[in-house]
Amino acid sequence: MKNYFLLLTLIFLFSCKRTTKQASTDTAANSKSIEKSNPLIAKFRPLLQGTWVKKAYIDKVTETKSPMATIDEASGITIFTIDTTEMTDNVITVHAGWNNHEGGDITLSFKAGKRPSSITFGEGELSVAVNHGDTVLTVYYPGVKNKIKAYQFIRANGQKIMAVNEGFDRAVNKALMIGRYTLLDTATSQPVVFNINGNVTGFKDFKTYSVLVDLNMEPMDNLDEISFVSDKKIYRSYSFKFDSDTLKLYDTKPNADSSLLMLDKLKYKLVKLK
Repeated sequence: MKNYFLLLTLIFLFSCKRTTKQASTDTAANSKSIEKSNPLIAKFRPLLQGTWVKKAYIDKVTETKSPMATIDEASGITIFTIDTTEMTDNVITVHAGWNNHEGGDITLSFKAGKRPSSITFGEGELSVAVNHGDTVLTVYYPGVKNKIKAYQFIRANGQKIMAVNEGFDRAVNKALMIGRYTLLDTATSQPVVFNINGNVTGFKDFKTYSVLVDLNMEPMDNLDEISFVSDKKIYRSYSFKFDSDTLKLYDTKPNADSSLLMLDKLKYKLVKLK
């Protein structure tokens, strides 16, 4: 009887393996057939996978160390995710973020755009360039008064697919925060470490941090802000400023009519380690 069940198990495992292998073979064959029928798929699809963030925004945040000073680059599409495995009928639904505030979908179609070497991307077009191994997407999209503007996008995390907010936070954290710091005016010698995924260690009992990028949309959204959450889910928020390699965290208070925030007491100074 044991041999009988062993035989059934082996037959089942072999059948599953063969089915999986056949499905994989069929998928690969189908993909090749689709690419053969539409050369634009073969040309573009291998280069599009990933979560893409607006290059001008990240470049300026890196330079200024201030999302508030980068508001002018936060207009229009700022991030989108392309999952090339989700293609249906030569079309991919792309999840996107606008103005660091709103979200929505854009239809990417493997159909020639008006510009050379471009494909249609919602109301605009998209082209791809590879320079020294780095892939850059250029999106031509209508803005104010339908004037077409060109924006470059770079990957937030290789070819990994991420939610748009997660990808944007990761890119901003990399530009601003990640690294090891010394917390001044304390007895502790343990370094404070900010990582790219929004985790922090060595700073009080805080476990996560988040840099506010959705700015100037509401009253008292006028200062750069970073929030922290402890393991007890206690939330604290500070305004921040970088002075060379020193990160300064301030308490804030509202002005007389609660329309703006003002800097209050300097609470912490953290110096980034070389």
